[in-house]
Amino acid sequence: MSLPLLRLLQLADSAFPAGAYAFSDGLETLVARGRVSTAGDLHAFLHGQLAQGWGRCDPAACALSWAGADHTELDDLLDLLKPVAGPRLASTRVGHNLQRAALKLWPERLEGFPPVRHQATAFGAVARRLEAGQRGAVTAYVGSFLLGRATSATRMMRLGGLDAQRVVSRLEAEAAACVQRALEAGPGDLGSFAPELDVAAAEQEGLDVRLFQS
Repeated sequence: MSLPLLRLLQLADSAFPAGAYAFSDGLETLVARGRVSTAGDLHAFLHGQLAQGWGRCDPAACALSWAGADHTELDDLLDLLKPVAGPRLASTRVGHNLQRAALKLWPERLEGFPPVRHQATAFGAVARRLEAGQRGAVTAYVGSFLLGRATSATRMMRLGGLDAQRVVSRLEAEAAACVQRALEAGPGDLGSFAPELDVAAAEQEGLDVRLFQS
């Protein structure tokens, strides 16, 4: 195994101390309301996220960050494209934690690393410093999102680990299309349309019982 690939796998691992596992971005609300309760529902939710929601925004920001786009401008754009406070703050908190952990793990490779705010920009920029290729970095980022949400679902639903993994495996074509779209995108192509999820994310703090911060 090459060292860049090993570093990228470590960066994308759910156990990496960035805290991404603590956020559901509204999925918890949908589960609590019975909108997502089966493996089929989870598949539909993740499909929608790749096609119209998260997948239209963050993977492209990751690719652009890897390519050397201005991080401040990218982060400002992501602020605008994440109108709900919960997901926006989750993205910046995970981005900060990811950058801080990476600086401690690979200080010689991240010397002089510019400060970034959002998870997508941090992941892309760190992956490049770790000598991971752009396509590999974006693929790992998309895979990390899917597996993270699938794992979260097993904590909230009557869904076993194998069933959750099967949902992810059925989304291979959609994930590949998401990665390709991200690699071809410019800043003006970033955007998403997931109003139900935005509302769910905004209302999550009002749930009687919560497993996730947002």
